[in-house]
Amino acid sequence: MIKRILLDLDDTCNSFTMHILGRLGLPVGPFDYDKFPDVGYDIVEAWHVLGGEPMTEIEFWESITREMWATLPVSPEFHRLFALCRNLVGGENICILTSPTKDPDSLAGKLEWIHEQFPSWMHRQFLIGPQKHFCAHPEALLIDDNDEKVNKFREEGGRALLVPRPWNSMKGRNTWGHIDSEFHWLNLENIDDESRA
Repeated sequence: MIKRILLDLDDTCNSFTMHILGRLGLPVGPFDYDKFPDVGYDIVEAWHVLGGEPMTEIEFWESITREMWATLPVSPEFHRLFALCRNLVGGENICILTSPTKDPDSLAGKLEWIHEQFPSWMHRQFLIGPQKHFCAHPEALLIDDNDEKVNKFREEGGRALLVPRPWNSMKGRNTWGHIDSEFHWLNLENIDDESRA
């Protein structure tokens, strides 16, 4: 039975990757996932493949300002996904789980985004850090777009839902079809567990 949900921010609740590539100067929109090249998770390589000016990885990440982090557009799935989470476990059992860069502006911008996009009761329901698997347990569900984080979470005994994106192993899969299917089974599982209790 799922009792807690840990919800990733970047490219799950918001559209980070494509929006940032566009904000930094490429001719792509925030939801142009079909334009993302076959480079896995390497956004800096994607920048170069798509014709961006030469820059190092450090230069790329340092060019993302606090304002950019704070004003990322919500993902197409955000509102409906958040509602599904609330219906499954209740608002008090949802926690945002996000990994900022080493730049303090990343963390500050993410907090501003949380305050702007989530209801006020969620404004302090967040955990910060890359080691998301530290939160894994059998009644916890991680929702994330990163294969490695999802796999580690599962290895540590948690459950996970990988959001299909062009950089992960579910590339080409219908995002909504996958999310709806997963929540259908999670709801049935929770109902079944409650009826046995």
